[in-house]
Amino acid sequence: MLSKEDPSQNVEDLSSSSLVKRELEQLLSKKHLDYENLSLLTDFFVKHPSVRLKDTSLSNRYKGYAYNCLAELLKFLQTHSVLDVLGSSHSEFVELLQDVRKCGFDKKWLDDVEKRALFPGSQVSQDALQKLLDSKHILTQHVKDLKHQLASSEAVLQSITQQEAQILQTRGALSDPIGY
Repeated sequence: MLSKEDPSQNVEDLSSSSLVKRELEQLLSKKHLDYENLSLLTDFFVKHPSVRLKDTSLSNRYKGYAYNCLAELLKFLQTHSVLDVLGSSHSEFVELLQDVRKCGFDKKWLDDVEKRALFPGSQVSQDALQKLLDSKHILTQHVKDLKHQLASSEAVLQSITQQEAQILQTRGALSDPIGY
């Protein structure tokens, strides 16, 4: 079933997108926003408009600082995996996230990012990993043993088939007329 898009929603999205771009370009022109962050932030805000700073009383300098902090977090999220965050890059992630939280961005989105990056269920204990490796080793050995048994059985079956062929050949020779 096809659903019709609300035309007013498209106009609102375009309007919001152009407002974001205009705001970021204004911060860039006043040298409060790093140029390298412009397209990253523009693309991000088109997809996540609710994350934008809502407080209109903030100075342009502060907005630039906040958006640069957000851009650093976004770059980190693009280049690091959950395993990185759980390992060697943990403190860097926590510091970036805290800085962005202090800037006043959407708490719900930040909580979601934190949950995805630090989700406790994704942490595999060394004990659980060792159990998996042990099971893998046992099963690998079992498969190896079964392959050996299969090869032996195939050899025995081939021998039986050859003996059967010989017996049938001998039997055939015995049932042939003796002749004179």
